Amino acid sequence: MDSFDKASVAALVVLGLASSVVIMGHRSEVKPDQNKVQRLAAQEDPAARMELDNAGKLIRNLLEAGSLSQAEALIGELIRKHPYQGAPHMFMGDLLMRKQDPVRAMYAYQQAIDLNPDYLDKKTPLFQGKKLKVAVGEALTEIESRIRKDPGNGSLKGEKKVIYYFYRRIAGSCG
Repeated sequence: MDSFDKASVAALVVLGLASSVVIMGHRSEVKPDQNKVQRLAAQEDPAARMELDNAGKLIRNLLEAGSLSQAEALIGELIRKHPYQGAPHMFMGDLLMRKQDPVRAMYAYQQAIDLNPDYLDKKTPLFQGKKLKVAVGEALTEIESRIRKDPGNGSLKGEKKVIYYFYRRIAGSCG
């Protein structure tokens, strides 16, 4: 090995060390492929969170008491005030399940999950996977009974595809 080879090896070692330092420095930065909704959820307004928590307690009490019309009015107001929060849509799904409308409830739950994927993450306190799986099962039963009554209806078959998508989404929630 002559001096040129030694200098080349030394330059490669220095470049390797420099690139590892740069890579380690950028590990804590926000990644460009990170879900935009998750980034927005991290920057959430604490006052809005407190309002949603208080309203959530009231809505749960109204649903348990059977005051569905009052709960629906409150949920509608929350959806208008906080359209990009998942909680009001989750409450709407709960209300629709109480009203025995699992198909519309499934769509409300789907909106909630699209806005806040933590509802399907077992590691968060927001996890609602078991409840959602039951709701989707009831919606599938309802749609299958409608298909038996009207087998030519294409929109029902489309709704069935949405249900299967939702099942896959629930099953793959760990990712």
